[in-house]
Amino acid sequence: MRLPTLRPASISGRLALLYTLGALLAVGLFAVLANWKLEENFTTAHRDFLQAKAAELQDDLTDGDGTPDALIKEILQETDGARLRAYEARVLATGKRVGETPGMDTMLPARLFPVARSLQNLTLTPYQAGTTSWLLTSLPLQGPQGVVLQIGLDITRDNALLTDFHRALAVFFVLMVPLLLGAGRLAAAHALAPVTRIAKVAQSITPAQLSRRIPQNPPWPRELTGLVQVFNQMLDNLETSFERLSRFSADIAHELRTPLSTLNGSLEVCLTRPRSEAEYRAAIASALEDGQRLTGLIENLLFLARVENPSHALRHERCEASEICVWVVAQYEAQSRPKGLHVRIEGAATLYADTLLLRQAVGNLLANAVRHAPPGSEIVLAISGGPASGVEIAVSDQGPGIAPEHLPRLFDRFYQTDPARGHKAAQGSGLGLSIVRSIMELHGGRAEIESAPGQGMRAVLHFPSMEG
Repeated sequence: MRLPTLRPASISGRLALLYTLGALLAVGLFAVLANWKLEENFTTAHRDFLQAKAAELQDDLTDGDGTPDALIKEILQETDGARLRAYEARVLATGKRVGETPGMDTMLPARLFPVARSLQNLTLTPYQAGTTSWLLTSLPLQGPQGVVLQIGLDITRDNALLTDFHRALAVFFVLMVPLLLGAGRLAAAHALAPVTRIAKVAQSITPAQLSRRIPQNPPWPRELTGLVQVFNQMLDNLETSFERLSRFSADIAHELRTPLSTLNGSLEVCLTRPRSEAEYRAAIASALEDGQRLTGLIENLLFLARVENPSHALRHERCEASEICVWVVAQYEAQSRPKGLHVRIEGAATLYADTLLLRQAVGNLLANAVRHAPPGSEIVLAISGGPASGVEIAVSDQGPGIAPEHLPRLFDRFYQTDPARGHKAAQGSGLGLSIVRSIMELHGGRAEIESAPGQGMRAVLHFPSMEG
C-alpha cells in the first residue's frame, strides 16, 4: 500500500506560520512577564501589609506594658463584625494560645503556621481551605512573655484576579491564532507579489519571443534584484543559443544541399540517355567525390557533437608536443608535396592533453595552412612554454592573409572568408576551425588567429598551466 505523498508547503503558508509563531512567542513572553510582575506585586503587597500589621500590633503590645490582653483586644476590634475580614490572627504567649479571632481554630489550626522568624525574613506559606485562599505566617513580637502572632491573610480576591487574568490570556491566545494567521497570509501575499509578477512575465516568454526581458523598473525588492538579473542573463544565453542553433541548422542545410544537388544532377544526366563508359565513369567519379564530401561533413559534425557534449571525458596523458607535430606533418605530407611546401618544426615542450584531440586540432590548422600557402613557401610549427607556464603551439603560413573584418568570425561553424570556395572537398566545409576551438575549450585553453592581408596567417593554440 502506497502512502499518500505529502504536498510541500507553500512559501506563503510557511511565512504565515512563522509570522504567527513569532507573534505568539512575543505575546507569550509578554504574558509571562506580565504575570510574573503581577504575582510579584501581590507578594510584595502581602509582605508589606504583614510587616505593617506586625509593627502596628507591636505598638499595641508595647502600650499594654507587654501583656497580650491589649493586643488581643485590638485584634478583636479590627476583625469582629467585619463583613469581609482581611485576616485572621492568633496570639501565643510562652508557646500557649491566649487568644484568637472567632472560629480561627477550625479554619486555620496552629499546626499549619510556619515557625516564627524575624520580620525581615518572613516565611509565607500558602494554604487553600475550600474556596478560600490564605497566606500564613508567624511574627515574633518583642515583650517579656515571648509573644508570637500567627496571622492568616485572606488572598482569595487576589488569586481570583490572577485566575481571571490567566483565563483572559487563554482566550486572547485562542482568538489571536486565526487573526495572526490571516494577517500572516496577507503579509506573505504582499511580500511574494513581485515573485508572482516575475512568473507571469516568464510565462509570457515563448521561443518566438525570446527577446523579451523582465523589466528592471520599477525596481524590484533587494532580494529579487539578483534573481531578475540572473533570469535575464539566462534569457540572453538562450536567445544567443537559439540564434546559433538556427544559423547552424541553416548552414547544415546549405552545406548538405549543394553536394546532394550536384549528385542528383549527375545521376539524372546519366539517366536521360545511354552514355559511353567514359561518361559513366566521370559521373560515378563526380558522385563519389560528392559522397566523400558528405561523409567528411557528417564526420565533422559528429565529432563536434561528441567534443561539445559535457559528458565527454578527456584522456589526459603526458605527451611531447614535438612528437605530435611530427606525426601530423607526416599525415599531410601527401598534400604539401605537390605544392612544394616546406614544413618546419621549431621548439619542444611537454604537456598534458588528450593525444587524439590534440592531433585533430593541430592537423586542422596545418590542413588550413597547406590549403592557403603559396607553392614553394614555408610553413612553421613553433612550440614554446611548458606545463608550469602553459604551452603554445603556433602554425604560421605565408598565404594571402585575412582581412580584419573576418577575424572575429573565423571560428564560427561553416564560416568561410570566400563563400565561392569550400565545396570542392570535405576539408573546405568551414568546420575545421570550429572543431579546433571546441577542442581547446575542452582542455581549458583557447585558440587565436593573427593575420593581415598579404602577411600570411598565424594560428596559436594556448594550453593552460597544469600547476595547482
